[in-house]
Amino acid sequence: MYTSNMIIRSIYRRNFFVILIITAAIIVAASLATHAASVPDAKGQINSDCGAYLRKSSTTSSKVVALLYDDSIVTIHNEVFKSKTSTAAKNRWYYVTANGKKGYVRADLVDNVVYGSINAKVKSKVNVRKGAGTKMKKAGTLKKNAVVTVLAKAAPVKSTKGSSATWYKVKSGSKVFYLSSKSVKLTGKATAAKAWYVSSVGGANLTDAQFESYMTQQGFPESYKPGLRALHQAHPNWGFTAYRTNVAWSDALTKQSRNGASLIHKSLPAKYRKSGSKQIEPGWYNADSRVVAYYMDPRNFINENNIYMFEDLSYKAEYQTVGVVANILQPSKLPTYGFTASIFVNAGKNNNVSPVFLAARARQETGNGSDAITGNTKLGKVYNPFNIGAFGGTNPLYNGLLYAKAKGWNTQAKAVEGGAAEISKNYINQGQYTLYYQRFNVRNGASKVGTHQYMTNIMASYSESLSTKNSYKSYGVNMQPLVFEIPVYNSMPASTKLP
Repeated sequence: MYTSNMIIRSIYRRNFFVILIITAAIIVAASLATHAASVPDAKGQINSDCGAYLRKSSTTSSKVVALLYDDSIVTIHNEVFKSKTSTAAKNRWYYVTANGKKGYVRADLVDNVVYGSINAKVKSKVNVRKGAGTKMKKAGTLKKNAVVTVLAKAAPVKSTKGSSATWYKVKSGSKVFYLSSKSVKLTGKATAAKAWYVSSVGGANLTDAQFESYMTQQGFPESYKPGLRALHQAHPNWGFTAYRTNVAWSDALTKQSRNGASLIHKSLPAKYRKSGSKQIEPGWYNADSRVVAYYMDPRNFINENNIYMFEDLSYKAEYQTVGVVANILQPSKLPTYGFTASIFVNAGKNNNVSPVFLAARARQETGNGSDAITGNTKLGKVYNPFNIGAFGGTNPLYNGLLYAKAKGWNTQAKAVEGGAAEISKNYINQGQYTLYYQRFNVRNGASKVGTHQYMTNIMASYSESLSTKNSYKSYGVNMQPLVFEIPVYNSMPASTKLP
């Protein structure tokens, strides 16, 4: 990797004078930044057992940028009011940065807010309000030259007559209220917010004793704990959350074992097939219920190789890079036919889907080579690397190509972008945001179990998690603070095993 230090050394060798100029510019810029008066950001913590959505704008109908887990730390840049008269938390949003992403989160889902501060002087006598905006209830007045402490920036409803775009949340004595930024002049030096808490998302960064208590609080059964303990020891910055499905194990197994729901390939031992099963699709048979139980049992995959089937599949720019994606694609035939890593990264970014997952899914579906990626078909140039719509009848592949043609996927980039959009809309944003949930739909209520599942291959989440692990390890991604959501069923057996 060509680091910034290496670049500086290279410049130094070529031109020492350039270094002096750059250094002087940095010092001047730093000096200006030090003396510029500005309101510091606040810190807060997500308070929601189910997590909170980070959204593109301050409305529940806007696009989801990411799911923030309970206890996630957020940096608050601005407080946004959605009502002209109400100060209730449900009518406010925060504009924040969390896990490297910017967006909006509802204020009622954030607590433990800690503010920085900067002094300010009132320019002239002014009314102060309970919230941001001239329609908010009056909280008193301040005289000219009164000194206040500014805690944060706030934005009123845009259509509020007489309100400026920016208001300040201020403190005077023990009272906290709001006033227009036009009414005061910032003075002195800002003090940054000092949050007292440490992020422990999913039990990350806890001591062993604390982690034991955390697992119990989450509702992880004893049979889950050995695997979780081992992973916590190896990766203390990883987080694990339990999802109580409220689905009986036996009911889920019955639904996942119905005809056509869980298939096993002919290359695997015949004893893995359901007794008397005929081919459901070319080369695929109904799986034996013991095989279904084994691959449905999360406890069998709480290990270094397969934990990634429980990873949140939203886009994370900090480690889902072109290099990692290229490593996923390299053993397959996808690059041979023009499916580059950058195509997957761009599609992931545009649709808030992990490009690592997209590459692993394409490799799983079409990586061995087929008309779905060559582009040479009877239908003309058509691509469908994810095999979307490729099911039913005697020729599922052709059905998938028909689907791709109808969608206009006549280039590799269009196919990956279009497929990513459909996966995001139909799975990621429908609660099926892990490989496991896409294979076993237990995130949408008991009535949905065994339906709306991306793949029928019973081993799909196992295979994809393994390829993800290999790529993550090669690039050190496995050292990132990852979070995994692991489902727990009611009345689970002591253990499961293959025939």
